[in-house]
Amino acid sequence: DNFYECLRKVIGKKKSYEALVVLGDMNAKVGSERIGDIVGPHGLGSRNERGEEFINFCNENNLIITNTWFEQKKSSRFTWTSPANNQIKNKIDYICINRRYKNAIINSKSRPGADCGSDHIPVVATLQLKLKRVIKKPRKVTWDLQKCKNMSTKEQFSAIFMCEVDKGKNEEYNINNSWNEQKNALMKAAEKEIGQSQSLAKEKWMTQAILDEMEVRKELKMKSVLGEEHMKRYKEARKNIQLMCRNAKEVYMNKECEEAEILERVNTNKFHTKIKSLMKKDNKVSEYILGVNGEELYEGEEQILRWKQYCEQLYKDSNRPQLEPRVIDDNEIPKFTEEDIRRILKSLSNNKAVGTDQIPIEFVKTLNERAMSEITLLINSIYKEGIIPSDFLESIFIPLPKKNKAKNCTDFRTISLISHSSKILLSIIRERITKRIEQNLAETQMGFRAGKGCRDGITALRVLLERSVEMRVDVFLAFVDFEKAFDNLKHENLRDIIEEIDIPKAELRLIENLYWNQRGKVRTKFGDSESFNIEKGVRQGCLISPILFNIYVEKIIDKALGMEEKGFSINGRIVNNLRYADDTLIIAKSKGELKRLLEQLNNACAQYGMRINMKKTKTMTVRKIEKQEEEPNIILGSETLEEVKKYPYLGAEITHDARCVQEVRKRIGIAKNSFWKHEEILRRNVNLPTKLRILNTYIFSTFTYACESWTIDKYIAKRITGFENWCYRRILRIKWIDKVRNVEVLRRIGKRSFDLLTRIKKRKMAYAGHIMRGSSGELLLNIVEGRIVGSRDRGRQRRKWSDDIKDWAKIRNYGECKRMAERREDWRNVIREYYLTQPSVTKTRP
Repeated sequence: DNFYECLRKVIGKKKSYEALVVLGDMNAKVGSERIGDIVGPHGLGSRNERGEEFINFCNENNLIITNTWFEQKKSSRFTWTSPANNQIKNKIDYICINRRYKNAIINSKSRPGADCGSDHIPVVATLQLKLKRVIKKPRKVTWDLQKCKNMSTKEQFSAIFMCEVDKGKNEEYNINNSWNEQKNALMKAAEKEIGQSQSLAKEKWMTQAILDEMEVRKELKMKSVLGEEHMKRYKEARKNIQLMCRNAKEVYMNKECEEAEILERVNTNKFHTKIKSLMKKDNKVSEYILGVNGEELYEGEEQILRWKQYCEQLYKDSNRPQLEPRVIDDNEIPKFTEEDIRRILKSLSNNKAVGTDQIPIEFVKTLNERAMSEITLLINSIYKEGIIPSDFLESIFIPLPKKNKAKNCTDFRTISLISHSSKILLSIIRERITKRIEQNLAETQMGFRAGKGCRDGITALRVLLERSVEMRVDVFLAFVDFEKAFDNLKHENLRDIIEEIDIPKAELRLIENLYWNQRGKVRTKFGDSESFNIEKGVRQGCLISPILFNIYVEKIIDKALGMEEKGFSINGRIVNNLRYADDTLIIAKSKGELKRLLEQLNNACAQYGMRINMKKTKTMTVRKIEKQEEEPNIILGSETLEEVKKYPYLGAEITHDARCVQEVRKRIGIAKNSFWKHEEILRRNVNLPTKLRILNTYIFSTFTYACESWTIDKYIAKRITGFENWCYRRILRIKWIDKVRNVEVLRRIGKRSFDLLTRIKKRKMAYAGHIMRGSSGELLLNIVEGRIVGSRDRGRQRRKWSDDIKDWAKIRNYGECKRMAERREDWRNVIREYYLTQPSVTKTRP
């Protein structure tokens, strides 16, 4: 009943013009007697109870059972044989089609000669239908960009470019026309001098010998009904084919691994591409997406339209004011030279996906000095007139699933492709506004800033929590999640903010034009959607978006918490927030204080178009000893915020007891998962140095994320070394029952000791020196060494982050550590000396 009920729900979603085909193992016998126009006269055997139920289902949905309507010999009618002796034969597999398409069926029968290794026999139906024309996705052009490095190619390329540009020049200079001429000239020069790269078909592991053996197996299956001897020969042939398939796969994989070894020496990018192609892949893609009302959309045109509707609605802001022309004086417009453009080009990355203009940045980099003057003229004209070419304003959104089999548009995140040539303009704007924006950012913002990263934010939080536990000071945290933070930024508010901090007028005018005139389209596997206006949010993929978002959020935080004297006090300084881009952490010394800070933040967000996601925002209380009486959760607006014991902050597991054990366990699990994804290459006949490089690049790098923030006690040290041992034993294919000692494992791997723990310690000591010198900023240094008002418990204190540094440096006093760290060479010597004094073999259980 449940099966047919689920089937009815699926059929209910069918459109009236679609042909419905239901096929499969129904485990029902409909018999050989004709029933209306549902069951034909050429069935098999007698009807049973399940057959009655299946017939009723077909009648209800206007279906006919096709493989009962064509006269066939008995061997082409049964669809199942008993696996034990092949004596019992039944018809339980069917192909059904709705009555409207009855005449489209030319033939329908079973194929007993098919060799498919099952007790079921394939059922085949021949249909004659006029199918809808399938939308073909435009073929992606891939250029042979290696030729761009050739000097003779550069000269010829530049000559063709200049010739084409000169042909299209008009007396009146127009920015859009000028860019289109340059774009067309670049494409023609590329077609003549660079050409497209030849893509090679991927070699498969299946061989002709296996296919021949399958033909023999097929013949033996036909004879297997004749007796036990034939059945025995058939089973032997089946086992032999399975063995041949395994061996062929092994040969193929070894060949792929040998190719990866060669690429490692000659082309690093292709080496990593090859490694990724050998990884196990999760099938995250669903064949359909859900429409506005939850209906399933399979058609390409429907999916393209749905994505356009979703993105258009996401970025729509009907309240955005019209852009008024901004006039600026000529003396406020900067001038750029060919050297400036060449310097900017060197900073731009190669091998990136192209935008709407289809021009890779390598083409522009190939131009000589004379040709570069045309690009320079274009950039200067854009600055002078404040007009940006339309190609520079259009983005292509590509949806990527956040989870397996994502169906809702909200279950996808979009990445954006923009014109490579526009990055020259954007890089210049970024250079000229970064310093002014940085001057207006608080030190608590660590995202998208030079010299700062996730490890700074994680370390700051871990050290603050450890020291508060030591001094018996309770800390109340709120991990704030903003609802689509990057997509809800209001353009008029952004303009007011950057105008307020006195951004140069030339850049202000260009930023206004970028944001008010931008358009986008969505790229799916069926093609691109029509373009639509983008009326809110930062420009995805744009080089200036990170710093613009930072200053926008800074204004919100400053309005909410800037003058606030509530928060955590260190050395008399109030710390009430830590941020990494939109990941915001609010810190307080009581629940009432935390609630007040959150209310102020919520009110400030409402003024700037941002919203706090109440379901994803969590609170946490960190204290040394948990109270038996639970305090009520914080209520913000009409929503109750969930209080948690652990939270993944910037990818690191933060727990209510301020320890690192859960984080290390989590990193081991993630790294082991990464190991199994690379199992095909790590456990094959690849040379050991290549395996170790893959291990360091893909597995150990995953494990050591933010390891500088860990406080490493004996238990954690043992887990780290145990994980390294686990990796080596899997690479060497050593089983635990082999009882191979660790000394032998290290000898085979070519190492003196298990050194992953030592490498982590070296990284932490180097990072600690960075902090103690003040290179990570005053905030982090203050958190590490500032005074916290409180009192310690009696007895031995819990190990802290700074205790690791003092122990490894063999210096009992933190002040002496800091003085030594300020002298870089002395601190390097301390790290080097620690490394040299490590034992040759770390003892762990085999």
